[in-house]
Amino acid sequence: MDIICECAENYNKLKKNIYRFVVSKNRKTWEIKLNFEDKDFYHLAGFHYLTDISIPKSRKNTLKEIINKRRITDELLYKSKLFESPESNKNIRTRIEELRFLEEYLDVENYIRIYNTRNDKYLHSSIDSDYIIESRLKDKNYSVYIFLKKRRESPEYLCVNSFFKKENITYGGDNLYWMLKKKITDTECQIIYKHPDYTDK
Repeated sequence: MDIICECAENYNKLKKNIYRFVVSKNRKTWEIKLNFEDKDFYHLAGFHYLTDISIPKSRKNTLKEIINKRRITDELLYKSKLFESPESNKNIRTRIEELRFLEEYLDVENYIRIYNTRNDKYLHSSIDSDYIIESRLKDKNYSVYIFLKKRRESPEYLCVNSFFKKENITYGGDNLYWMLKKKITDTECQIIYKHPDYTDK
């Protein structure tokens, strides 16, 4: 199976999940809810950087174009001279390879850290985001950045609006503390992590 197809199929399964996080700073706590929609995948996979090949532009149909029609394949992506880049956020090859495991990165019990982004010359990215999660899987010796952004049409939810392997650039902001991490489906509510001192409402 093509890597991009595996990536799309895994994301398609992830759409049934909602993540509910509670974070804290300066004795104040607040909730973050994360969901997944078809239209997010185009940007998340970094297709907007591949301007030298013909990729269908309908963001709502990107998953179908990959999974059902097989119109976006590894062979097509490899034709782009922009597919690999020394800039970590623009290296689409490693982004897609790691994006296959987005659910696993979100399911890690103890992420390395979460940041509330702020306008800082050295720590803030040009990527428009509200939060940055740095996560690492147990069998890997590197971490990834997961950027979260409030949805315009439903601001009570956030989406993953960028994702890539941590390489030669460090991102950050105001460090927050995890109080609770829940993964919710139609049939199950899984507590991934709960701080010993936190009581969920």
